[in-house]
Amino acid sequence: MSMSEEKLYDLSQLEAVASGSQEFIDKMVDMFINMSPDLINRIKTGLADQDWEEVRSAAHKMKPSIDMMGISSLTGKIREIEGNAKTQENLEDIPELVNFLETEITQVSIQLKNRN
Repeated sequence: MSMSEEKLYDLSQLEAVASGSQEFIDKMVDMFINMSPDLINRIKTGLADQDWEEVRSAAHKMKPSIDMMGISSLTGKIREIEGNAKTQENLEDIPELVNFLETEITQVSIQLKNRN
């Protein structure tokens, strides 16, 4: 792990839902890894186009998986992106939040791929 050895995710909630099925856990993790870049691109495109509904919608779609993967650094930030886009307030904060989101998701995905 490059940036820090600290684990950025916590799969305990997912494990509770999975009731011991490693196959289910792996499937959900893979789905998260595969889905995230597309949703981040939607957020970034929406941001570039100032299409706040697109930003809100994509952030809203990411929220459950961020919660399920236990990425505590992002649980508040994804809600901030969604909320700011929805109310169209504090829009100047969104680019920095999105950069952090992208960096963090990239790191989490690397950690998840190397988790076993």
